[in-house]
Amino acid sequence: MSDNKKQQDTIFSTITTPLGDELTWRWEDKQSALLAEFSWEKKERILTVLHKLFSEEWHNKNINKAPKAVRNELGELASLSKEQLIFTKPATEETPAIAVIWWPWGHGATYSMRIKILHCNYDDEDLKLGQASLITKIFQRIKSR
Repeated sequence: MSDNKKQQDTIFSTITTPLGDELTWRWEDKQSALLAEFSWEKKERILTVLHKLFSEEWHNKNINKAPKAVRNELGELASLSKEQLIFTKPATEETPAIAVIWWPWGHGATYSMRIKILHCNYDDEDLKLGQASLITKIFQRIKSR
């Protein structure tokens, strides 16, 4: 096993270990992500763990506030519809920035979850910039009335 693969496995385990061993993970080449699919019964428990692990949660109403670098790297995955979520946390000294993409299937009985290592990073300033952009847009709309 290469050092790069070992490092990647260590990074993924910071997410997969707290989620428990009832999920089956496989590598998805197309998205360069670790993928698990599971039934609706596990939804609440998994969401609770994700809320503890991640500092940001993005949904279809706030994804435009996400740091631009994150949105750009996630590409089409950042086009969220109702019930789809993206959890992110910035890089630390131990791990790079990480995203988890939460994808309920149309019928509601199955969920997909992808863990993706991000090559970009973000900080509090990037988060504030996303917020400021929204506030600026609101003021511009008010002024234009």
